[in-house]
Amino acid sequence: MILIAHRGDPRHAPENTIASFRQAAARGAGAVEMDLRRRPDGDWVIFHDRLPKPMNGPVLRLPEALAFCRRRRLEVYLDVKDPRGESSLARLIRSSRWMGHTTLLAGGLPTLRRWRRIFPRQPLFWVTGSREPVTPRKIAQARRLRLNGFVSYRRWVTRASVERVHRAGLQLFVWTVRTAADLKRFARSGVDGIMSEVWPPPRSI
Repeated sequence: MILIAHRGDPRHAPENTIASFRQAAARGAGAVEMDLRRRPDGDWVIFHDRLPKPMNGPVLRLPEALAFCRRRRLEVYLDVKDPRGESSLARLIRSSRWMGHTTLLAGGLPTLRRWRRIFPRQPLFWVTGSREPVTPRKIAQARRLRLNGFVSYRRWVTRASVERVHRAGLQLFVWTVRTAADLKRFARSGVDGIMSEVWPPPRSI
C-alpha cells in the first residue's frame, strides 16, 4: 500500500505548492498528489478549483513541480482537471525526465480514452466523484480501457468493494483521508493507496 500526500501537506503549507510538497516529504511522504489545470494561454499549472480571472498572485507551473519532485525522488500523481490540451501536457510530462514516476488520474470516460491513446502504457486511474461508487459496469469499462484502477471517494470504500476491484485485476485508491483513525481503517480494508492529509502517518500503518 502506498500513502500519497494529498495536495502535499495542506495542514502545514498552502496546498498544491512547493512548500506543501516539501512539508509532506519532510514528514515521510514518498508520493504526492497534485491538481492540474490549463490556463487560457495554454500553460499548465497546479491548481484545484477553476482558475479565477484574473489570476491573483503566483501559481505553481507543472514543469517546476515535476522538477522539484524529481530532485526529491517523490512519486507524482497528477489529477488532470482540464480535459483540453492533452498533447501539450503529454509533451511536458515526456520532457520532465520524471515520466516513469508519474501516474495520471482523470475523471470521465472520454478523457480517459484520450489519455490511453496518448500513453498506452502509462499508469492511468479513474477518479470517481463523491456520489459515484465503483460499480461492476465501471469495472468492466476500466478493464476494456486497460486502466490500472480507481481513485474512489472514502464513503464508497469498503473491504467488499476493494475485493471486487481486485478480482478484476485492478487497484483501488481512496480519497481523501484526514484523520489517523480513518487512515488505519482504510489500511486494514486492503486498499492499494491512500490519498492522505495525515503527516506524519501513525507508526502502526
